[in-house]
Order: sequence, then C-alpha cells, then structure tokens
Amino acid sequence: MIKRRVTIESGELQGIFGYDPRITVFKGVPYAKPPVGELRWRAPQPVEPWEGVRLAAEYGPMSVQNVPGLDPNEFWTKELHPAGPEFEMSEDCLYLNIFTPAKNDDEKLPVLFYIHGGGYQGGYPYEIEFDWEHMARKGIVVVTVQYRLGLLGFLAHPMLSAEHPEEPKGNYGLLDQAAAIAWTKRNIAAFGGDPEKITIAGQSAGAGSVQAQLSSSYNRGLISGAIIQSGITASLKEDPDPWSPVPLSEAEEIGEAFFNNAGIHSLEEARAIPAKEIHALFGRVMPRGMYFRPVIDGRFLTETSYSALVHDRWGDLPVLAGFNKGEARGFNRHMTGFPETIAALDIYADKYGDCKPEFLNAAACSSDEDVKALFASDAFLFFALSLRISALQRARLGHKTYTYLFDCEIPGDDRGSFHGAELAFAYDALARTWRPFTGKSYDMARIISSYWVNFVKTGDPNGLSVFGEKLPAWTPYSEESPAEMHFTDKAETVEAVPDKMTVFRLEHSL
Repeated sequence: MIKRRVTIESGELQGIFGYDPRITVFKGVPYAKPPVGELRWRAPQPVEPWEGVRLAAEYGPMSVQNVPGLDPNEFWTKELHPAGPEFEMSEDCLYLNIFTPAKNDDEKLPVLFYIHGGGYQGGYPYEIEFDWEHMARKGIVVVTVQYRLGLLGFLAHPMLSAEHPEEPKGNYGLLDQAAAIAWTKRNIAAFGGDPEKITIAGQSAGAGSVQAQLSSSYNRGLISGAIIQSGITASLKEDPDPWSPVPLSEAEEIGEAFFNNAGIHSLEEARAIPAKEIHALFGRVMPRGMYFRPVIDGRFLTETSYSALVHDRWGDLPVLAGFNKGEARGFNRHMTGFPETIAALDIYADKYGDCKPEFLNAAACSSDEDVKALFASDAFLFFALSLRISALQRARLGHKTYTYLFDCEIPGDDRGSFHGAELAFAYDALARTWRPFTGKSYDMARIISSYWVNFVKTGDPNGLSVFGEKLPAWTPYSEESPAEMHFTDKAETVEAVPDKMTVFRLEHSL
C-alpha cells in the first residue's frame, strides 16, 4: 500500500493520488512563513506549525510577476503558459511540491530538487514542459520549488542594507531556494527520499540559481550533485558574464533609482504597497531592462559562480551541464562589439594589453572573412565557451563534469533547438506540448530523461534506460579527452577539442 500521509517538522500532510496512482503528490507544502508585511525583503523565516492534517492537494500561488500567457500569439504562451492566466499569483508564494513513488518512509530514494527558470523575473514549477510524475515513476523523489522573483526577490537598497546589517542582502529569491534545500534535507525522509542524495537542477535562471547555490557556504553538505541546463556560465576577465551576480553597490543603485522615480521615501512606505501594485509600479517608472539577478552581498554570495568554481568551492560533487545549439546562436545575436574586419580586430585586441600578440596569434586571421568566422565560432559562443572552460577547470581540480550539446529536431516551426527546447525531453513531457513529436523524438526523450534519472541516482548518467536498454556511453570531460555528449538524431559522445582561441580565453578567464 502506498503511503499517502506523512508527518514532517511542521505537522501532518495528506497527499493525493497522481494521474498515475502509483505516485503520491504533495502540492503546496509551505517551507517558510509567507514573506509579507515586515517579512518583505527579509530572509525566509521558519514555517508556522499547524494543527491537524493539512491537505496538500493544490499548487501554491506563483510568485508575483507579469501574468504569463496573456498574449495568445506570444511564443512562450504556446510553449510554456497555455493556462498561465488561470493560475493564482501572490506574494505568499513560498511553497514546494513533492512527487514520490515511495510506499514507506524508509526507502531512501534519490532526490531531484528542481529550480525553475524565467530570468529571475517569471516562471513557476508546474509549467507544461515538466512531467514530474513520470520522472518520479522512474524511481526518484522529485521536489520543485517556488521562490520570490523580480522586485520582491532581488531588490537591494541602502535602506535595506542598513536595516539589518548582519543579514544577506538582495538575494531573497536565492535565500528562499536555500531554505527549501535545507527543508528538503530535514524532511524528505518522510516522503521516502534520501537526505544524503539531493541533486539540484535548473535551466536558464534556474541554472544560474544552481550555480549560486553551489557557490554559497549556506549549502555546505546539503547537495550531492547538480544539473545545469542552459547554462553554466564563465565570467571572463575581459568579457564579464552578462548573467553573473552583480556587486551589491550596483544592485543598490537600481533600488535607489526605483524609489526615487516612484516617490517612495521609506521601507515602511514600500512595504505598505500591495505586492502586485509595487511590481506594476516598477514597470511604469523604470526603463525596460533586466534589473534583477543574484547579488554579491558578502554574505550569501562572496564572489561570482565562476570564481567559486575555479577556486574549488563547489566541492567534489558530480555536475551534468550543457546547452542547446540553437539558443547559443540566438543569445549571441544580442552581444555587440565584435569586430568584422582585420583593422577592427587589431583595435579589439588592445583590451588584452601585453597579451595582445598572443591573442592575435590565436585568432590567426588573414582576412575580414576570417574575422567574421572567428567571432561566430564556439570560442566566442558564450554558452559553448563557458561550458567547455568550466568543465576543463573542474577536470583540472579532479572533479567529474558530464557535458552535452542538445540539437534534436523540434517539429512545428523553424526555431530549431531554442532556449528551453530540451526541457520536455529531459523531463519526459513531450506528450504535454503542442508540438507534433513523432516516435524518434519519444525515443530520444526516453534516452535523455534516463540519463538525467541515472545521474540523480548515482552521480553518473551511464547505465540502462527505463526500458532496460544499455545507453550509449557518456564519458566525463577531461583535459586529455574533452568528451561531450551530442543529442541530435542519436546520442553519441564526441571530442570537443578546444581550438587555440578557446585555450587562450580559458587561460585569461580570471
């Protein structure tokens, strides 16, 4: 008999049957107090215990954000948010969800802890591209978390820094995630999970969040592995990562500009404005832009994620990381300042100072066409370069990183392997999407999701698929053999040998 009721630190929970009755689902489980009133822009506080049995039958409200899916013609409406406007939204959003196949509380199943993406501005863990029940059916416990976003999750301001100088600043969304990881460590055994085997995973801003959690001392001893999808990022000395955590002073300037533009004079005033109203107010008084992301506050984060990786603060845990070929090219279209002529290349090389001759030697350009080809190559494709130099850095430290490139056929339009295209494959949700996937896509999804589940179980993606097939060998990246799994019309490991420019950029990454 499958166990549907559990006792955790804050009280009793009653789970519900999943669509698959062999899975028990616990939705909307609070892991912290509602971050409202005086708790707005504070670290999450322990959840209040409850009396009796709490029915965990509905997802908690999504974090305050622009309502997803309002425009039926917008790309992401069809892709992620076909029912987005129907979901509840609230500042009271610190809830997680558990999907478990366990029949009792002593099974010690490995745990996948998933952090959703959305640019730190949007998203929620029950988007259409995830089939968490199907993943749990493969022998793992899945935990998905909601956390504060945008203004409510990442605001920094000198008044906040002065209010509680001993507390972390500007990283409230990350602190929520960390609180949920710690909650999982303390409580997951009641759901049949193994508290010693928690793999954290995320895509896009979720991937950035995973790297931030690995980089923070708050999580020492809590995490056994990590999956970083689109992508692992490296902040190079001459070309800083545009998605890297920002200094507290920079984040505080944004907060000051908002308060000034909005006519807000105190934290009391700011906290008195209803959450949805203050979110909308920010959009009205500030120019368009990506304002909110993790902050190097000197407490939760003391450095960039890449610096923490290089200085071996992630620890000796396995990492599975990769990117999508189509998205990598798409992101690079937004990056400007690359030279297109030999003359412009010579000027561009000045930023390398005394290393300018070494840079030009690695560039090996003799024509304008060579210059254009160089800056369209993987050496300047941000996701590709970041993945490979990060994997190489970890290999030099003696740690395992399994790298991948996803470029499967995505039917329905000509977008190719867009940002997020791999999610329905990795989390076995092809049947939930609108796209006309056929048998070969389902075969590939079975392979990819099996790799993911194996990694959660053992820290190694190799082994058998859910149907008992032997999966193609996936070799960890090493300096001697820079192996990379390529998902196209088949799964195969290839050697991603770095060229001279990639090696140059690696050596000048810090």
